[in-house]
Amino acid sequence: MTNIIQELRIEHTNMKQLLKILEDQIGIFGIAGQPDYTTAQDIILYFLDFPDQCHHPKENLLAQKLLDLSPKGAEFLRQLPELHEELGALTQNMAKVIRRVLNEAELPREDVSRAVEEFINSQRQHIDMEEASFLPLAEHVLSEADLEELESEIFQREDPLFAPKVEEHFAMLRDHILRWQETHG
Repeated sequence: MTNIIQELRIEHTNMKQLLKILEDQIGIFGIAGQPDYTTAQDIILYFLDFPDQCHHPKENLLAQKLLDLSPKGAEFLRQLPELHEELGALTQNMAKVIRRVLNEAELPREDVSRAVEEFINSQRQHIDMEEASFLPLAEHVLSEADLEELESEIFQREDPLFAPKVEEHFAMLRDHILRWQETHG
């Protein structure tokens, strides 16, 4: 059985893969090429869906449990829900930028590139922080009983993109990921 910490690590790996695909698309855009905006939009929709609605709430519960057990020396845990809200707002902004591009609004190329780069960098920095500080602390402090208790409190939903059964609205993105994996190893 996979515990919550392992699940979060797997989800981080999946998100980093999507960020790399998005980075590849913005690289095409940066050299005046035509990126796949539908793939970019689907990636952003995924971030609005699963990370914002399921992944971050799991982390927030885990952080609260850590604070309950050892409140000293874990100030960054108090900030985690706020950081997740900031990432959510950044994702909402990114969705608006992509929608405007798809609706053929006049946007300076630099503004689009800057928005995508800010989104990618913020997501990566956040994941890196959690992998370096948050999850190791959770592994060190939480017992198996704590993890089982948390899992009973968590809204369980399979990842709509990376689970064996992909949700229909993410099927095209899953196909793109599989093609990307073939060419990028």
